[in-house]
Amino acid sequence: MSNIAYSAIDEINEVVMNKILVIIGPTAVGKTKIAIKIAKKISGEIISADSRQIYQYLTIGTAKPTPEERQLIRFHLIDFVHPDDTYSCGQFGRDAEAKIGEVRKRNNIPIVCGGTGLYIKALFHPLHVLPQSDEKLKEKFTTILKQHGIEYLYQKLRAIDPEWAGKIMPQDKQRIVRGLEVYEITGKPLSSLINKQKRKAQFQPYYIGLNAPRDILYQKIDKRVDEMIKKGLVKEVTSLLKRGFDHQSNALRTIGYKEIIAYFQKNLTLDEAVKKIKQRTRNFAKRQITWFNKIPDVHWYNPEDINIIKTIIKPFSTNCNQ
Repeated sequence: MSNIAYSAIDEINEVVMNKILVIIGPTAVGKTKIAIKIAKKISGEIISADSRQIYQYLTIGTAKPTPEERQLIRFHLIDFVHPDDTYSCGQFGRDAEAKIGEVRKRNNIPIVCGGTGLYIKALFHPLHVLPQSDEKLKEKFTTILKQHGIEYLYQKLRAIDPEWAGKIMPQDKQRIVRGLEVYEITGKPLSSLINKQKRKAQFQPYYIGLNAPRDILYQKIDKRVDEMIKKGLVKEVTSLLKRGFDHQSNALRTIGYKEIIAYFQKNLTLDEAVKKIKQRTRNFAKRQITWFNKIPDVHWYNPEDINIIKTIIKPFSTNCNQ
């Protein structure tokens, strides 16, 4: 690493004591690639803010960093949640806070990178700490669900927590069960707990937004999906189902996985599944852009700009002229 890069580290350590570099943008735009390039220059470690890459065994369809990339740069909050388990935004916020602290203790620079807006919001606008999920209660409500159906559980939720019930879809099994579970554990409605005064954020974000012209972004999305199929997405989904994971789990309802499962169930041809993956990913990208456009003070860049790395680093160090 050059002397310029070392001086950049000194400057950054001082400037971002309570500011965290956060790279956001739609799927497939190139966030990880840019984050790696920046991390290499500033002795950084990357904290993933991706609600799909948290799951073990879901690799190809979530576009996780490659083994080669993970040897170059240290990544965090990837591959640590079982596909049948749930993981909340609040948990991410607390885990990310802890990882930021660990990275700084090593005198490295934390870089939060990802496209899950709710995760990023939870880090910088911490949620109220809720009780941990209880497996026995989850089994209890799963049994009730099988016996009486989702409408029955939703009506039970409306009776004890109409505010929370009104915020979610009547078919949202995960949030319905969570609302019932929290009430049974605490005796209080989930809505009353999350409406309490939130914890103060430990850090403030310095947002870098990546986006590309719509036609270019869609080309990138289509290319990524084609590459996923070539790399063995169908085989990966087969392996997950053979392991016994529930195809209705939150993990396997991820775009890419649910369409391949529909192909296995003969509801779609493979070509139709691929087309649906591309279309749903494009729709998802549009929703991400809408979400991130509402965040104030984002510094937006086209990832294809040849000067992007130098430009992004510049606000952190007047000495970094590479």
